[in-house]
Amino acid sequence: MRHFMPGLRIAAAAAFTALMLLAPGTLAARQPARTIVLIGGATPHNPGVHESRNGVRRIAALLEATPAITSKFAIRAYPDGWPADAAALDGAATILWYFDGLEHHPLRDPVRRAHFATLMKRGVGLVTLHQASTLLPDDRAIDLAGWLGGVRYGMIDRTVETVALTPTRHPVARGVRAFAYRDEFYPTLHYAPRGVTPVLTGMLHLEAAPQLPSTRRTIAWAFDRPGGGRGVGMTGVHYLVALDRPELQQMLVNAVAWTAGLPVPRGGIVLANREKVR
Repeated sequence: MRHFMPGLRIAAAAAFTALMLLAPGTLAARQPARTIVLIGGATPHNPGVHESRNGVRRIAALLEATPAITSKFAIRAYPDGWPADAAALDGAATILWYFDGLEHHPLRDPVRRAHFATLMKRGVGLVTLHQASTLLPDDRAIDLAGWLGGVRYGMIDRTVETVALTPTRHPVARGVRAFAYRDEFYPTLHYAPRGVTPVLTGMLHLEAAPQLPSTRRTIAWAFDRPGGGRGVGMTGVHYLVALDRPELQQMLVNAVAWTAGLPVPRGGIVLANREKVR
């Protein structure tokens, strides 16, 4: 019988371990998964209004119940606000914001803003809901027009009404039928000069000028950044109950997929287990 010295046994074990770590399957398993990052935040509003924490939890549940998403990405939700560890965003394919804007906007912090700008230059996607695309009137430091394609400066105007929404032929609108619902919408936004495509449109009044007739406005839009990357903005979802709408669920999942670089099939991303979202 051949006997090995203890030192040789240790060396052989170490060599075997090294070979296993070099195996392609093992290396692939050790690589971090691309992520979908959802960011909420605290809000001073009444329950059910600007309810970012519960809204982010609901959207996370919707994505977790969608095989086309979970087969490609890990879902990382931060319902209480911007993640303390900046590295939490580094593996993101796309990032969704659902929080208050204006003076509460998280990117008023210059360190956070610089890091996020780097992610946008890399082509990371961006999806925003409601006031997350609203900045202070004189804020040009946060480049939402360049990242998202649309931005609202200050409390210019808004409207709360039931609106009949018409989807366009954009991939984000696939599988979304025309529908009507009541929400708070923002009629006036500033858009990038090119790369912006409406996704949902509807006839809106101006709250500040009720005597004027309603006009067709963009409710949700998609943006192809000239330097690479995609964005989708939606001015509704003032009320948490809006996330009960199957049409908005479909559009949100499509938006996450599209901004993350996934193809959206003709009928939209297939949703499953809607009850898990509640």
